[in-house]
Amino acid sequence: MDKFVDVKDTSKTIEIILPSEEQFKIKLMNTLGDSYFIVKSQDKYLSIDFCIINRKNLKVVYLEHKQRKCNSNTYPSTIINYCKLESFSRNYKNAIMVWSYNNDDKFLVYSKDLLDLPQKDCKNQSVVYLKNDMLKNGFDNLISTIKHKLK
Repeated sequence: MDKFVDVKDTSKTIEIILPSEEQFKIKLMNTLGDSYFIVKSQDKYLSIDFCIINRKNLKVVYLEHKQRKCNSNTYPSTIINYCKLESFSRNYKNAIMVWSYNNDDKFLVYSKDLLDLPQKDCKNQSVVYLKNDMLKNGFDNLISTIKHKLK
């Protein structure tokens, strides 16, 4: 049985996936195992990158993945576009935001409280700064969180 299946638009012949997303997806698949099904979104403007489905109970977790080309402690915070948080609130309440740094993975489980954080302007877009102490550390912790949410 396949570990994953990508949803493909039959009118297109090219799957939309960045190299960093492909590496992250393979790492997820190898770690999660056959009990989970991973789908990569085909819309490059969608607020999420992956949908992970528990094959046994069909529960779903959504992941937004960002690759950062620095170490996780280089800056005191990271940013996320406010419109992504609004999209999570409307469509993807069971979402996890993941930032892959050179030295670590950090993540944050979406909660509606994030919408109450102060917004700031960054290059004419409304963003929210997330302090590093708000984020959880480590790929193993991410996997545990995903499995817990999919029980």
